[in-house]
Amino acid sequence: MDFGNYKTVKISEPIFLKGGDIGVLLVHGYTGSPHDFSYMANELNKAGFTVSVPRLPGHGTCGEDFLKTNADDWLRRAFDAYYDLQGMCKEVYICGLSMGGVISLIMAAQLKPKKLVTLAAATHVFDNRIKLTPLLALFKEKMPRENNEKYEDPDLEYLRKEYWSYNWPKQAAELYKLMKISRKSVTQIISDTLVVAARNDNTVPLSAAEFIYNNIRSERRKLLVFERSGHVLSNDIEKEAVTEAVKNWFLGIEA
Repeated sequence: MDFGNYKTVKISEPIFLKGGDIGVLLVHGYTGSPHDFSYMANELNKAGFTVSVPRLPGHGTCGEDFLKTNADDWLRRAFDAYYDLQGMCKEVYICGLSMGGVISLIMAAQLKPKKLVTLAAATHVFDNRIKLTPLLALFKEKMPRENNEKYEDPDLEYLRKEYWSYNWPKQAAELYKLMKISRKSVTQIISDTLVVAARNDNTVPLSAAEFIYNNIRSERRKLLVFERSGHVLSNDIEKEAVTEAVKNWFLGIEA
């Protein structure tokens, strides 16, 4: 296989911040990268946690690299990062955004961490065309889509051109696999779970958060809806409040 002359964009590099003996794994979303967690990672580290934000394979490099990866690759990387933290910390908590939230649910069902947070976890999405992606992927790997956003940051502009200006049927089919596994996994979750959703999310409906909250077996659980945020809760208009809620959950401080 030709792996090409790829490189990771600076803002997409993995984040690791050494702290105390409790670790926090933060898992980014589909076509996202660790930069979506840069603020939260630093704030959690200031609160005493050792924080890891791995870069999922194919993310933060280029579209050609993205097409070489699949659901197993993304899941494996998250598990590896968890095991690395487990080797240096006495306990590891998990938090995931969007597809990262889906991965976090799958991990929590198997690993039984003491604490879990999901941010706009994509167990369900508004766009029902995702159900057709396994078929569409047989004919198209990527399809241009209109994206008129412009970013002053050259790294973000690069990511827009490489990832966010296309639909990816082949990769969306891999995401759909993870979504279906996560929906089966929720009933096996016993972790203390904070389920976070955004009222203005155009990708994941509020019903997805309600599905998680209503189906996990956790004795301690909470559903929190942010009224002004969009999908990327960790890096949107209420990121400070979202981060505070996540930090307090992990610290055991009740709101």
